[in-house]
Amino acid sequence: MVLDDLDTEILKLLENDARISYRNISEKLDISVGTVHNRIDKLKKQGIIKGYLLHLDDQKLNYTLKAVISLVIKGTKLKDILSKFSEFPQVTSVYSISGSVSAVLICRFQNMEDFRDFTNILNEEESIQQMETNIVLDVYKEDFHHLLSNSRSIDTEE
Repeated sequence: MVLDDLDTEILKLLENDARISYRNISEKLDISVGTVHNRIDKLKKQGIIKGYLLHLDDQKLNYTLKAVISLVIKGTKLKDILSKFSEFPQVTSVYSISGSVSAVLICRFQNMEDFRDFTNILNEEESIQQMETNIVLDVYKEDFHHLLSNSRSIDTEE
């Protein structure tokens, strides 16, 4: 399947504001509300639109500490371990990666005690051979809305 220019423009508008109304999209793109509805339904059915998320301010919710935790996981339990830790509310992202480590967890905590408690849980996991924790000092860019910024027709064939 290929995303045409209209699908891409609709996605860009939704990416900027997931709450934008179909009517507002139709006015901005000079198309009918029905076309917007049909296109968005199609994008949902194709799995391109997976859902709509809020972007919350961690600082205002008292999540003042962000950590990047690198793990070396021994044996064949990588998927099991990563699935298990994906369920923890402190964990915002889990990546299985290539290189000298097996995985990276991006986590947020309200304080150092929460961070220590979580790393103690990680340390109890027998399959985790090595762990390196890094505290984020400053965030210069954290933007997941750039995928469509310069795109034209996108081939989404599987």
